[in-house]
Formats: sequence, structure tokens, C-alpha cells
Amino acid sequence: MKFINNNRAVFSLIIACLLFVGCQKQEHELTSGNDYTLSSQADVNKFSVQDNIRTLTITGADVTDLSSLQFKSVKNLVIENTGLTDINLVNLSAITVSFTIQDNEQLAAISHLDNFKFHSGNLLIKNNKVLTNIDGLLHLKIFKGDLTITDNILLGENQPCSFDSVGFCVVKYLMNNSVINGTVTLSNNHPNSVSDPTLIGEMAGGNIISYVLGSKGDVEQFNPLSDTAMDLKITGMDITDVVIGTIKTKLKAVKGTITLEGTAVTTTETFFNSVNCLGSIVLRNNAELVNPQGFKDYRIINGDLIVENCPKFAYWGFPTGAASFSGVTRIEGSLRLNPVPAMGDGGAGFTSLSYVGGDFEITGDKTKGDMWNMDTWYVVGGGIKHIGGNLIYKNHYKVNGLGGLQALEYIGGDVYILDNGGPDGLVPITTAGGQVGFCIVRNWVDNGVLKKTDPVIQLRPKAGDPFIDINTLPACN
Repeated sequence: MKFINNNRAVFSLIIACLLFVGCQKQEHELTSGNDYTLSSQADVNKFSVQDNIRTLTITGADVTDLSSLQFKSVKNLVIENTGLTDINLVNLSAITVSFTIQDNEQLAAISHLDNFKFHSGNLLIKNNKVLTNIDGLLHLKIFKGDLTITDNILLGENQPCSFDSVGFCVVKYLMNNSVINGTVTLSNNHPNSVSDPTLIGEMAGGNIISYVLGSKGDVEQFNPLSDTAMDLKITGMDITDVVIGTIKTKLKAVKGTITLEGTAVTTTETFFNSVNCLGSIVLRNNAELVNPQGFKDYRIINGDLIVENCPKFAYWGFPTGAASFSGVTRIEGSLRLNPVPAMGDGGAGFTSLSYVGGDFEITGDKTKGDMWNMDTWYVVGGGIKHIGGNLIYKNHYKVNGLGGLQALEYIGGDVYILDNGGPDGLVPITTAGGQVGFCIVRNWVDNGVLKKTDPVIQLRPKAGDPFIDINTLPACN
């Protein structure tokens, strides 16, 4: 018995020693290494250490770029009181003790952490006053420790997680995919943020919300809460006809404003003829957009129609009612077309339009265009009759008359008819040669068409000429 007990005692002693050595070794691994402080951009640029870093502290208002740092792992990393706008540590793959990001007044994003896969210990993101984006954390595969995000006043406004990269939806993704093994604490962030992580992305008031699709990737990941959106903005030069065409499989309607801005789209037929646009339509800065046939079946636009800086966009008018906007009878908001170098055929692209509830603006391009007048609009469809706001008709390369405006019965705002025409003729003062002159404005004044008290009336045949005096302007016969 004594022999057996001695063996057990020796065995226990060996196990205890092994555990002690193992604990010592683990503790040593977490506490060994060298400490460094980089307090200027020059320090950052010179820093070449890649191994055996225990604590690296980066601080200093002139520190604005971390892309030169080459280390892949660090035990403790502190980034505080810097001038960084983003954290660009593309080589970083692992942090084994703690990560602190605090008091960086210019820091708007923590996004360039492309290889950051492993974090052990606590991660603190605190008091970064303009921080709105933490999607660099989406690269994490393992996070063993606690996450605390506090006092970041612009971060985390609660909104549906249609994309994992939105605000605290990053945290929701890490939780839902079991990446985080620890406690998540959210406090004193955006006024409309949540403090309970389980409520991230949960919205009161239904599933019809607004979305911004800023890239091809956004469109591919787009997962709307319902088949109807409130407002929808689609932007990005990698948005092509094929890409935008896929949205119609996910949405049936947009209740508010649909904005197509800064894309490579060439046709409206892959989207606007399939998704019901129930409010305003904005086409802006689409350099290659040509085809308007996505709108050929529209009859009423329950908001604004705005086409800005789409220089190739066509306004086809034939067959009437089956081409571009020629079947639209009412625009409840404003009509703003600026510029319209490709608009011709006497305004046939709007043949049926008689009512605009807001401003009516058709601005040309002084270097090209064949507008001439809006006679077809008037002869075929009866012309525009009601403008609830301002009338703005200016800067056309070829406009030699105000034909098309004869039917106006109501103008609720001011009148600006300026600098139209050029070498091929100007708008005449009085009607001549079949072209309606500025005299039509005198008729509006005399017949009570102008409803605003003391409206601004600016009339000028071409740039450099004096404004026409409405008091001496004769009426048209």
C-alpha cells in the first residue's frame, strides 16, 4: 500500500508540475514581447517590427495613415487620439489579448482590416465622435472575448439589416454566425441606436423602408424586408443594365422616390417597366443613359420627374402614348429637365402632359440640341395647361419660338424665359413667321394666368441683352 500511495503521490506531483509549467508557458505567451509607442506619422512610417510585439500604442494627432505597417499579429493594440479617418491595417490577422480604439476625433470608419481573422480578449471601441462604419470587423472568423462599443455618437443608428455592413448590423452578423464568444455591450452611441444587441435591425412600423444600393455588390446582396420599398437610391458605376435588371426579381414597387444616379445604365427598360414607381423619379448623372422606353406605359407621376445631367437621354414621341413620357398626362410634383440636348420633335416626348403641380423647368445645352419649339406637344396633345410653380425655359441652342405654351391657364410662380436660340434664330418679341413670341407672356398677365402676387418675370432673347420690360411688351394678337 505504501508503494502504491507513493506512486500516486509522485504521479500527482508530476501532473501538478506539468500544469504549472503549462500555465506558466501560456501566461508567458500572453505577456512576453516588447512594447512600442508610435506618437507621430514619422514614427509609423519608420516602424518595421513584425514579431514579438506585446503592446503597440499608436497615438498623435498627425497620425493619418497606417498602411505602411507590416505586422500580422500583436498581443495588445491601442489606437487613440490620432488623426485617422479610417483604420487601414490590411496585414493584421490576429490580436491575442486586447484591442482598443478610442478618442479618435476624425475616425469615420474601421473598414480596412481585410485579413483580420482572429481576436482573443476584449475589444473596446469608445468615444470616436464621427465613427459610422465598423464593417472591417466582418472579416473576423473567431472572436473569443467581450466587445464593448460605447460613446460613439454617430454610430449604430438602428435600421433594418438589409446589408451586414450597415452600422451595428456588423455586430448582429458576428453574433448570428457564432463568431463572438463573449459579452456584447452597447451604450451611449447614436441616439437612435439600441443597447440590447438582440434588437439590432428590429424596426417598429412595418417592413416598408428605404434602401441605398451603392454598388453591384449591394444589388447582389439586396434582401428587402418586403416587395415594396419606401425610397430607393441606386448608384455606382458598376451598376449596368444587367445588374439593375435583377432588382425587379426582389421588388415590385417603390412608394417614395426612386433615384438612379451615377451609373453605367443605358436603358430604363430593365427596371422602370417592371417596378411600379409610385412617387418621384430622379435620373441624375447617368452619362450613358439613352433609352426612355421603360416609361412608355406611365400615365401619372405622383411626385417629381427630374432628369439632370443625362446628356444622351432621349425623349421619343412616336407613336404617341407608346414612347418615353408621351403617355404621361399629369406630374403631381415638379418637372425638371436639365439639360435636354436630345429633346426634339417639338416636345413630342410629352405630348399628353397638361398638368404639372410644381415647377416646370426645361433647360437646354447651349452647344447642341434641336428643340426649336413645343408645337407638336400643343398640336397633338393640346399643350401644357397648368404649372403650379415656376416656369423656367432657358439656354436652348435651337429655340426660335414659344409655341406649345399657348394653352397655359395657370402659372402659380415666377416666369424665366431666357437666352434661347442662336445662329438659327431667336424667340421673337411678337409672333412672326408662325413662331410664338414673348408677347404670349403679356397675354398671361392680361388674362390672369399668372396667379402669384407680383411674380418675377425675366424675359431675354439672348445672353447680354437687357431684360424685356413686361410693362411695354405688347400682347400677341
